[in-house]
Order: sequence, then structure tokens, then C-alpha cells
Amino acid sequence: MKTQVPHNFVFSQSNLQTYLNCRYKFYLRYIQKLAWPAQTTIDDLRFEEDRNAGIRFHQLLHQYFIGFNPELLIRMAENDPDSRVLVWFQTFLASPYAQLQGKLESEKTITTCVDDKNFIVKYDLLQFKSGQYTIYDWKTSNKVPNRERLIDNIQTRLYPVILSEAYQTDLPIRLIIWEIIAPDAPFIFSFSSQELKRNAQYFKSLCDEIVSLEKTDFFKTANTRQCKICEYRSHCNRGITPATFEDLEESALTDLEDYWNTNRDDANLV
Repeated sequence: MKTQVPHNFVFSQSNLQTYLNCRYKFYLRYIQKLAWPAQTTIDDLRFEEDRNAGIRFHQLLHQYFIGFNPELLIRMAENDPDSRVLVWFQTFLASPYAQLQGKLESEKTITTCVDDKNFIVKYDLLQFKSGQYTIYDWKTSNKVPNRERLIDNIQTRLYPVILSEAYQTDLPIRLIIWEIIAPDAPFIFSFSSQELKRNAQYFKSLCDEIVSLEKTDFFKTANTRQCKICEYRSHCNRGITPATFEDLEESALTDLEDYWNTNRDDANLV
């Protein structure tokens, strides 16, 4: 019997990444809609603190780009319960990104339909200047990710595609990922119209695959490293002890960041 994804299902960076990580997790979360029964890591409190600090930093940047007085924002950062937020904001103010020109749209959410599939993405910042769109993504990671992993990341490929499809533009698009712990070494990706079309076809095929699957096709991942940080692992008899921070490799940290995001499907990564 075919398991139908709801006709109004909205694809996002989070649920597509979940599907690629583990089809069964996608099935439990997005089709069965099961609440997760397990702690993700022993250090959940630490990750929650990191995530919340990142969210507040994003809020400061959003307020900056919509015109709040920077002196007021500095005072807000000074009063933040996490001292890192002030350091991050001061780093931002000293960066070229505090002086961006052109049309700027902060915390921009775009919903669009691609080949009869619904998509949603949320951009930290969109810039249109001199005939080019640039997407900015602010990151507060504890460790700088590997560029090759970012190239293959769903977010890196999906964000430019949705912008191109929603705005019906053939203009080249840039994506700049700015890691706060490496402010002088941003990750810059450029996408030509041909690359955008190839990636759009990839997502069309991926979504067609997902909606065509039967229940038995939502199998468990063979990469059991994923299970260490999976909140559904007790459904699979793949352990009950959560991972420690030391257990996590760089790639697992990125997956964990996606886990925090999937608590709210329309949230943006921090």
C-alpha cells in the first residue's frame, strides 16, 4: 500500500535533509507525526544554550538591517545572558557585512511551487545589487565546517534554486555563508543559470521520489552514526544512550544543527 505524503506537504531544507539522512526518520516525523521519545545528546542543555544564543544574535542582525539604532543594539547585546552575543555582534559591526548596499531584505521567507510541489525557505538576508542576487547566511557554529560538505548540503543547493524559481530569474546567484568563528574566511558559492536549472531538476526528482514511495521504502539508514544523534533511535532498537559532544564528528555536528531546526519546520538554521 502506497504511503501518500499529504497533498499540501511543504518541502523545506530541514525535511529534505532528514529524508537524505534517514528515510525512516522522515516517515516517523513527517508522515506518522510521532513525537520524539529520546534525548538527542547528553549535552542537550549545552546545545540548547548555543542555539538560543544564535537565535538572539540573528534577531540583533535582523533589527540592524531594518534600521534599529546600532547603539541600542549594542546595549541589548551587552545585557544578553550569554557574553558571546556581544562579541559576535561587535565582530559583525566591524565586518563589511555591516555596510552592505543595494536592496536588502532581512529574515525573508519565500514560499513557492516548483513542479507542483510546495517549498518554503527562510533567508537570513537577501541582497539585490548591480544585477545580482546574494543570499547571506549567518552561522554561529562551534567548529568551521568542511567546504566540501557545505557544497553537498541541501541548504546550499536549495536556497538559490527557490530564489530563482520564485523570482523567475535567470540571473546568477551567490550564497555567502559567514561563520562567526572565522569572520575573515566566508564560504562563497556562485551559481550560474545552468547550475540553478540542474539543481532545480535534482529537487524535482527528489520530491517525486519521496511522494512515490510505499511504506516499506522508508527504510532505516545504514549509517548508524546518524543514530547517535537521532531522537527516534528507540523506535529502531539502535541504542538508548545519547551521544556526548566528544562522540560527534564534524558531519554529525551539522546534522545536529539540522535537528534543532526541525523542531520548527519553518525555522532557519542558526
